[in-house]
Amino acid sequence: MAEGKGSILSELLELNNSMLSGKDYNLVIKEILDFAQNLCKADGCFLYSVNTEDFMSLEFSRINTVGLNKIGSDNLTLYPSVFVPDLKNKKVKSLAERAAFNHEIINIPNVYAETDCDNSIFKEIDNEYNYMPVSCLSLPVVNRNDEIMCVLQFVNAKDNSGKIIAFTPDIQRTLQAIASLLGLMIENRRLKGAYNQLLESFIEVLARAIDAKSPYTGAHCQRVPVIARMLATAAVQQNSGPLKNFEMSRNDWYALNIASWLHDCGKVTTPEYIVDKATKLETVYNRIHEIRDRFEILRRDAHIEYLKKRLANQGDKEQLQAEFVAKVKQLEEEFDFIAGCNKGDVPLSDGDVARLEALSNVQFVRYFDRTKGLSWAERDNIQNIDAYQKPAYENLIQDRQDLISKGYNYGELYNLTIRRGTINREEREKINEHIVVTIDMLKAIHFPKELSNVVEYAGAHHERVDGKGYPNGLTGDQMSIPAKIMAIADIFEALTSSDRPYKEPKKLSEVLSIMKNMRDTGHIDPDLYRVFISNEVYMEYAEQYIAPEQIDDVKPEDYL
Repeated sequence: MAEGKGSILSELLELNNSMLSGKDYNLVIKEILDFAQNLCKADGCFLYSVNTEDFMSLEFSRINTVGLNKIGSDNLTLYPSVFVPDLKNKKVKSLAERAAFNHEIINIPNVYAETDCDNSIFKEIDNEYNYMPVSCLSLPVVNRNDEIMCVLQFVNAKDNSGKIIAFTPDIQRTLQAIASLLGLMIENRRLKGAYNQLLESFIEVLARAIDAKSPYTGAHCQRVPVIARMLATAAVQQNSGPLKNFEMSRNDWYALNIASWLHDCGKVTTPEYIVDKATKLETVYNRIHEIRDRFEILRRDAHIEYLKKRLANQGDKEQLQAEFVAKVKQLEEEFDFIAGCNKGDVPLSDGDVARLEALSNVQFVRYFDRTKGLSWAERDNIQNIDAYQKPAYENLIQDRQDLISKGYNYGELYNLTIRRGTINREEREKINEHIVVTIDMLKAIHFPKELSNVVEYAGAHHERVDGKGYPNGLTGDQMSIPAKIMAIADIFEALTSSDRPYKEPKKLSEVLSIMKNMRDTGHIDPDLYRVFISNEVYMEYAEQYIAPEQIDDVKPEDYL
């Protein structure tokens, strides 16, 4: 053997350390092949990999004396890929194929003496390089489940004088130990890859489930990672300014990707009607129709009153008609006002709120029992059953006690008087709660060390740099740059989305104006915002994901 056992053990330990250190996979493979080839003084070395789909390919080929050194697809001219199960029907197999199919160690002193062997690869090498392999050792490398992962093959072992000799049993045993070490490395790499794939697929399934919960936000969890990646890339590329020293490791990129996919996972606990609440009176359906029906009653009452007076000859016909028409016009105007307040796209003034409160006191007569057709839970929420069963005067817009249930206030006046938007205080708290739930859910997942920042990145996307965000009121100094990237990505996707029921699709110029104001009011990080605008990250995203009619003429300098 070329070296003493102590030296070989030392080299093996060093190779093992290289494997564990996270060094580039191909580089470690090359080191192992170099060591093994030098150890047995083989002139040539080949590595045939077998992937998880059972396709066998020549990954590395090297013959020192003729300068052959090919990696990957360059080896297809020497050995086209084969499907290992198909080798069962192949009458004549190559030495590497036999080793792979039979899990057999093959040590041949002279390959051309083997008449039942396919030596086409060696003939191809001979034709192209005028080189003849003679001795050959083929070692199958299997995992703990005895599944083939690769075949190590060495050709033309030499003695100290340079004469080609057979591979001795001693050398074979040593190379088997090296092959076992290589097998552990490949298996660990595949297991890690399988674990990452499992984790990522689970995350993607969860994110898609959250998106699927709402027909209106069906792409949010899928698009936020795109914006986050674009902005992070632009930030890393800065050569000047506050972000010139910002860098992201491979683990940081991975954590940001996972965090951006999972940033809204807590929404699985948020009621669907709140996520999709397009109008102030919407719960499972838009309750504006109940108020409309009351207006229908008031109009019908007015018509009946008009007809009664006509029949009783209580006044001039034209005067009665004019009063009826005026009453109908008044009811139509009042309903139009209430319906407009329900949409929430225009902030309410003090006068609007006062008018709603005045209209709420208009009354009509209810004749039918309000308790019929209710579930037992709804009945238990009514304290005065008698008042609900007997005919009674009721307000046009109601804040009945039974409309307060399980922490939610479904009162009609209460919701119609929401000053801005469609979400009331309790619903806003429930929406905000999804961040806490997200953090709790992510903390319950035992992420590996390289993903330890996922919770911080995902849990801070509603924080503000001025400390007025939630759930923890963090300031910009307390947040990492990737966390602040997440906040901008979440806001930009929500503003540019064209599928939200509570707002019309916004033009790109409108979105950037809103974000500029958010920068000026301490909502988002000003340094990242400048990168977002000056590097036109918004346009890179818009060209791929925003409807063409939303993209208008935008000049970056107008928003810096």
